[in-house]
Amino acid sequence: MKKFYMCTALLFMLAGCQESEMPEDKEVNSAVPESMDASIVIKGKLEPGKEVILETTVKQGSQFVNEADEVMFEVRKSGQDKRQMLEAKNTGSGTYQVMHTFDEQGKYIVVSHVTAKDLHVMPEKEVVVPEHESEGAGASVHPSTDVSIEFQSNPVKAGNSSNFEANVELDGKPLTNADVNFEVWKEGSEESHFTKAEEDGNGTYQNKVSFEESGTYKVQVHVEKDEVHEHQLQTIQVN
Repeated sequence: MKKFYMCTALLFMLAGCQESEMPEDKEVNSAVPESMDASIVIKGKLEPGKEVILETTVKQGSQFVNEADEVMFEVRKSGQDKRQMLEAKNTGSGTYQVMHTFDEQGKYIVVSHVTAKDLHVMPEKEVVVPEHESEGAGASVHPSTDVSIEFQSNPVKAGNSSNFEANVELDGKPLTNADVNFEVWKEGSEESHFTKAEEDGNGTYQNKVSFEESGTYKVQVHVEKDEVHEHQLQTIQVN
């Protein structure tokens, strides 16, 4: 009888040990989160006083990260402690952008601070802003170009969509096969939305944009093709 009780107690003890060890096994077999990567690209011609786009693309493994908690660009001139912190906006496909103007020539350090999914990465890029070329200097290397953007829209009412149209010319001729986007945000808001325009021939780009609320809105027309990057800011009223 004593042997029976001793065997039964031993079986209960072994079962208890197995149950307590299972969580440890789960921890050992748990998947390790994939690392997060981000890269920095400067879009536009680097020139003192000329606005460019600071862009970072964020990926985790093969997947784009579109819901980062925060993306900030840190900009400082090499050898100086003074720095600017600029909040970037999500433009889709894991891409975050902000407009920036380098006021003077020199070497700059641009750092992208990305916080997402309990991870933080901060890629760094060195940027050299050359002297502003005087007229006639280096004209054969960097020919001057004149981009004009003519924006039009239908009367806009809340709850409806409006047709946005941009007529783009380069040196007096229609600019075709360009990448044109309408960036729209309500005045006072930090959130903006991008709508890609479809080319309708002869340098005309258009698409419909919807507005849920009345108020004053800003519309930034972005035009990109090869070395061309221009934009034009408009103000519209939604009734």
